[in-house]
Amino acid sequence: MVARNIRVGRDEVDLLVRLGGTLVAVEVKTRIGGDPAELFVAAKAARLRRAAARLGAARCDLVTVRMDRRGAGIRWIPGVC
Repeated sequence: MVARNIRVGRDEVDLLVRLGGTLVAVEVKTRIGGDPAELFVAAKAARLRRAAARLGAARCDLVTVRMDRRGAGIRWIPGVC
């Protein structure tokens, strides 16, 4: 992890990570019940893409955390914008 909760103007990147030689901007969405990926709407993708470009990130990924009675399910979705 390079940084977290980075403000870029009016936009924000939750995590900035380096995977191998690739800089990746990561949005994290958490939800109790339901699919957290539904919270990642087109407007949020556009803001993440804009912030990622200003930070020099090569791609944008989404991490979803779904909470329920059994615990947490985590999913990493690469290349969302």
